[in-house]
Amino acid sequence: MRAEKDVRLRIDLLEGQSSLLAKMATKAMKERNDEAFSQYSEKLAINKARIEELMWVTGLKTGQTVLDTKVVLDSNGSKTIREVLDMLKEGQLRIDSLPSDIQAMVRKGALELKNAAGKA
Repeated sequence: MRAEKDVRLRIDLLEGQSSLLAKMATKAMKERNDEAFSQYSEKLAINKARIEELMWVTGLKTGQTVLDTKVVLDSNGSKTIREVLDMLKEGQLRIDSLPSDIQAMVRKGALELKNAAGKA
């Protein structure tokens, strides 16, 4: 379980780096700096490959949402983030009773739900 948390943290780190690299590549493209743009693009491709590999290692599939990710709750067994959100809405759980890593995933899931509702 600890190793999976480490892998998930590594994925989050790489996603953060990728976001920054994308912004830098956009800036380089606007400035017509082809050399910098190609370097950032190459680094982005490398990060994408690493993220996909790490997701494969943890069993996450590309395109799978955070809402479908299963987490282990002490008293309630294994639940998806979507089920945890429903339990929070119904008052069966409190967010502060969850471990910090699961809290972070629940928050990402809530944001994902909000964004999906906004697009629909």
